[in-house]
Amino acid sequence: MTDLAQCLTADHSTDRASDDDWQASLSKACALVAPVWPLDQWIAVNPFWGLREQPAPRVDNLLRQRRGITMLMPQAFYREAWEGGRISRDDLLASLQEAGISDDPDLFCDRLYRPERVENQPGYSLLDILPAAVEGGRPMVAVIDQIARICGAFFDTRQARWSTRCDEVSLFDFWLEAVSTDVSLDHRTGIRGVRRWFKTLPADRMEATRQAIRTLAIDADALEAFGHGLLMRIPGWAAWCSGIDWRAGLRGESSGVCEQLLSILLVWEWAAFHHANPEQKNVAVNRRRALAQASPKAGPNWLWVWQRAFEIGYQRSLWQVVGDDEGSGHGDSAISERPDVQAVFCIDVRSEIMRRHLEEVHPGIQTIGFAGFFGLPIVHLKHGPYRPMEKLPGLLAPAFRAIDTHGSNDSDAALNRALDQREMTRESVRKAKYGSLSTFTLVETTGLAWAWKLVKDSLNLAARKKKADNQRMATGRLVYLHGGYPLFETTKVQLVAGFLRGMALTNNFAPLLVFTGHGTHTENNPHHAGLACGACGGQNGGMNARLAAQLFNDPQVRVALAEEGISIPGDSWAVAAEHCTVTDEVTLFDCDSLPGSHGPALADLERRFAEAGNLTRRERATALKLNGFNDKKLHQMVRSRTSDWTEVRPEWGLANNAAIIFAKRARTRGKNLGGRVFLHDYDPEQDGNGDILAALLSAPMIVANWINMQYFGSVTMLDVHGAGNKLLHSVVGGNIGVIEGNGTDLRIGLPLQSVHDGTYWRHEPVRLTVLIDAPADRIETVIRQNPDVEALVANQWVWLCRLTAEGVELYSNGSWQAC
Repeated sequence: MTDLAQCLTADHSTDRASDDDWQASLSKACALVAPVWPLDQWIAVNPFWGLREQPAPRVDNLLRQRRGITMLMPQAFYREAWEGGRISRDDLLASLQEAGISDDPDLFCDRLYRPERVENQPGYSLLDILPAAVEGGRPMVAVIDQIARICGAFFDTRQARWSTRCDEVSLFDFWLEAVSTDVSLDHRTGIRGVRRWFKTLPADRMEATRQAIRTLAIDADALEAFGHGLLMRIPGWAAWCSGIDWRAGLRGESSGVCEQLLSILLVWEWAAFHHANPEQKNVAVNRRRALAQASPKAGPNWLWVWQRAFEIGYQRSLWQVVGDDEGSGHGDSAISERPDVQAVFCIDVRSEIMRRHLEEVHPGIQTIGFAGFFGLPIVHLKHGPYRPMEKLPGLLAPAFRAIDTHGSNDSDAALNRALDQREMTRESVRKAKYGSLSTFTLVETTGLAWAWKLVKDSLNLAARKKKADNQRMATGRLVYLHGGYPLFETTKVQLVAGFLRGMALTNNFAPLLVFTGHGTHTENNPHHAGLACGACGGQNGGMNARLAAQLFNDPQVRVALAEEGISIPGDSWAVAAEHCTVTDEVTLFDCDSLPGSHGPALADLERRFAEAGNLTRRERATALKLNGFNDKKLHQMVRSRTSDWTEVRPEWGLANNAAIIFAKRARTRGKNLGGRVFLHDYDPEQDGNGDILAALLSAPMIVANWINMQYFGSVTMLDVHGAGNKLLHSVVGGNIGVIEGNGTDLRIGLPLQSVHDGTYWRHEPVRLTVLIDAPADRIETVIRQNPDVEALVANQWVWLCRLTAEGVELYSNGSWQAC
C-alpha cells in the first residue's frame, strides 16, 4: 500500500488533530512571522523575532528546509573577508574553539575555495508539484500572485478609488468571493475546474480550514511546520498581516488576520489535492512528512564558523577602542564638577558621531544617551484632518496624547477648519481625477498646474517652506489617551523621574539642558520613516524632545521631584532640539522660554553645534562620496539631498550598526566608535536593585536587536527580507508598503540602496554586541527574569558582554569567559 493510501485509509480518530490542536498549530505558525509597520510609521523589525526561542544556526537550518534560503552570506563574501584581512587567523581560531571544533583551520580555508552549493526551493506543496500553467511556472507562482493581489485590494483603504471592499467582510470572505468569480483562474493556475470547485467550499472559514486539514491528513505537529513554510512563500503580506495582529494586541484587541491568510493557503493546497493524480499526491505526502520529521537540530552550516569569525573580528576592534585609555578624556576635568551644558541625545548610532565631535569642540559639555522618545509613550494629534501618529517604540502601547495648540481654542478651531477645507478640496480633485468620465479631459485641463510643483521642488522652495513651518511649530498639550484629560501632577512627576533616572541624571544638573531628538528630511522617499527615529515610531523626535523640556521646566514638577530625592537647581533650564541626520544641522526649539541670563550660553551652544556639524559632515563625506569639498560647499551638498527627489541615498541611516553599550559616557568619551554603536548612559552605582538595567535590556536592547537584525536580513536574505531596488518601487495602499516592478508581494526590509553603494556593501552583517558596565550577578538576574532577553542571549541573537577591570567578558552557556 502506498504512503498516500495508508494516509487516507487509516483511522484518523486518534492521530488527526482535534480542533483545538490544529487551531493552536495555526496560531504557532503565524507567531513565527515577524510583523511589519506601515510606511509612514516604518520601523526596523527583527525578521527572525518569531524564531527567537531557537538558536540562530538552528533557525538557519529550519529556513533552508522550509524556504530554501539561508541566513548567511555566500561563501565568496567570507573568502573576500579572509583574503582582505577582515577575518584574521586568530579570529578563525577563536571561532573554531568557541564552536568546539578541533579540525585543522586550513581545512576550513580550503572549503572557501570549493564550488558553492546552491539552495533549492523545497517542493513540499502540491502547487509546486502540479504541471506548469499555460503562462509558464508552477501553479504556486500564479496562486501567490493571486493571493497577493487580493491582499492589495483588501487592505487598501486609501489609494484605491474604485473600491470593491466592504468593511464588514473578512480577508478570507473577500478572497473566496474573488476566486469564485475569477474567470481566468483556471487558465492562470493551470488547474482545470478549480474556480468551479471553489464555489462548493463552505462559506465559514473555520469549517473550510478544518476540512482542508482533514483532507490533507496533516497532524498538529506537521501543521505548524507546513503552515510556516506556506507563509514563507508570501513573506511580505504574511508580515503585514502579522503586523495588524501585533498592533491589535497592543490595544488589547484580537485580530487573527494572519491566520486567515494561512487558511487561504491551506484551502488552495486542498484545491490542488482535489485536482492532483495519485502519484502527485503521494509525492506531496512524502515531502510533507519529510518536512515535519526534518530536525533543525542538525549541525550548523560550516559557514557559521566563518560568520562568527567575522563577528569576532569586529569585537576585537571594539575591545581595542573601548580599552584605549589614550583616546579618552576630552574635557573630563571640565565636567567633573558641574558641566556647562548637558545634551541628551537618542542612542541612535548616528548620534555617536555628533556627540563625539560636540564634545571635541565644547569640552565643558556632557552628552548623555537615552532612547529618543524620552520615555514619553504618546500619539501626536496634529491640526487638520490627520490621524493620530504614534511616537513611541513598536514594542509599547501609547498612554498619552500630544495635541497641537497655538494657545487658544478659537485659533486652533480656525486652523482646523482651514485645513479641513483644504483637504476637502484636494479630495474633490482626486475623485474627479479618478472618475470614470474624466479619462482624458482632466489630464489636459490640470496638467499645467503640476508644473508649479515641479518648479518648487527644483528650486527647493518646498523645503524652505517646510523649514519655516518648523519654526512655527505648535505647542504640544499633553493629555491622557483615554478621556483626554490633562495630566495629573503625579503623572508628570513619574514621567520626569522616569526619564531622569533612566539616563542616570539625578544630580549635578547643568545650567542648560538640551533634549535633542533626531529626524530626517527627504523627498520622494517611501521609506522616509526608516531614516527617522525608530524610538519615535519612525517619526522625527522633535515633539518628544519639546514635551520632555516642558515637563522638566514645570515648577510644580520640580518641587515634587525634590521630595523624591531629585533636586533641580533653580538656574537649570531645558530646551529642545532636533538633529537632522541628513545635514547634521541641529535646530533649537522654544528658546524664548529661557531666562535672559541663559542667552550667552545658548548662543555659544548654537555655535558649537555648527562646528560639530562641520566635523560630522567631514567624517560622513567619504561614505556619501562627497570628499574634496570645503565646509560651506559640503554643507550645501548634503542640504540639497533633503529636497532632491532623484536622490536614492540621502544618507546611510543606521547602516553598519554593530553594538550597543550601556555605561557611563566617561567609559567611551573621546573614543572613535565609527558611528557603529548605540550609546545608552547607565550608572551601575545608581541601580542597586537592577530595575534600571532590567528596563534597558528589555526595551532599548531589544529595539537595537530589531534594528541590527533588520539590516542583517536585508543583506544576507535580500530576496526575502530586503525591499529590492527602490528605483522599481510602487507604493501600495498609500502607506501599506511597496512592491518591486511587476511583483505583487510586499517587499519588506530595507531597499538595496540603503545597504549597498553600487559597488560595496555598506552594512556588515554581524549580530549585535551588547556591552554592559554592571556586576555579573545583576546581569544574570535580569536575564533570568525576562524571557525575551534570555531567548536572545541564550540563542545567540546577540552577544552579551560586560566590562571588567581586566577587560571584557562574554556570557556564554551560563558563564562568563574572558574575550
